[in-house]
Amino acid sequence: MTENGRLVIPAALRTRLGVAGQRHDIFFEIRGSEVILTTKMRALRRAQERLVGIVSAGSQLISEELIEDRRAEARRESEDGQDRS
Repeated sequence: MTENGRLVIPAALRTRLGVAGQRHDIFFEIRGSEVILTTKMRALRRAQERLVGIVSAGSQLISEELIEDRRAEARRESEDGQDRS
């Protein structure tokens, strides 16, 4: 660690993380007395993997339910308009 608090990640670690030679967002996670380094994409993938276990297989996304509801409502409105003609 430098005097101004910056952490220098050795080239071998940057290569292993897949961030060598480029500027990347690195996430630090504290687990007990250890610090875990990861990239933004790996953190996102880990979060997605955790969420897969929460959503039951075959369940519909809420966004899909909302779209389906809106389409049904639009059909009803359209049918109501045709009845008045």
